[in-house]
Amino acid sequence: MGSVVNNIYFKSNKNVNELVIRAGQKDFNEINVIISNTDRNKKIPQLNPFLVQAFVKKAVNRHENIDNMKYTRQGKIMFTTKDPICAVQLLSLTKFMEIDVTMNIIWENLCSRFLIFQLTRNWRS
Repeated sequence: MGSVVNNIYFKSNKNVNELVIRAGQKDFNEINVIISNTDRNKKIPQLNPFLVQAFVKKAVNRHENIDNMKYTRQGKIMFTTKDPICAVQLLSLTKFMEIDVTMNIIWENLCSRFLIFQLTRNWRS
């Protein structure tokens, strides 16, 4: 039968915000919060960056901790931060400039609701 890994052990019963706060106590380089349209067939339109910045300033208390914002090729917006509380505030948004959105998070030890326990650093060797 071989070695079969049961994926249920990798799932966490905690919500994403709690995982971000808990994992924020460890060392990490950056947290990437990805905003995508709720309707998978639609992309988030390329908005005026100044309007996006004004919206983020109103919606997120720790907006000054956002290091970078960019549009991805898949029609999503990615925010990069090093502050876990700022990431939680971004994750709690349900509407982004009158667009229904879903949030996702990518970072070296946490990917959405799945915990990745070990990542090899020297994967090329």
